[in-house]
Amino acid sequence: MEIQFRINEEKLGSFYIDHDGRQVAELDFEVKGNILNAYHTGVRPELEGQGIAGRLFDELVKYARENEYKVIPSCSYILAKFRRRPDDFSDLWYHTDDEPTGEACGIRPKK
Repeated sequence: MEIQFRINEEKLGSFYIDHDGRQVAELDFEVKGNILNAYHTGVRPELEGQGIAGRLFDELVKYARENEYKVIPSCSYILAKFRRRPDDFSDLWYHTDDEPTGEACGIRPKK
């Protein structure tokens, strides 16, 4: 399954995978200036546990670095990845006074 990319004129974008004519995974984001807000990651239940979200995350990191974006990890998955290895993402992680909770995509982080 190949990861595809799209971004519209309003700078809303996603990395996504289509399979058999339907979208089965996505990582959605919005760009404002040099800030990329990664606010949702989703993989259809039948494909969970296959590393697909990790592949989408890797594409996001590559894209952000290539375009010199800082990333706000509003999505719980992205935030968890950043928190696990903060030194690996210190060049990307956009810190704010009111840090994201990771609840933007409606999935609460595991405790």
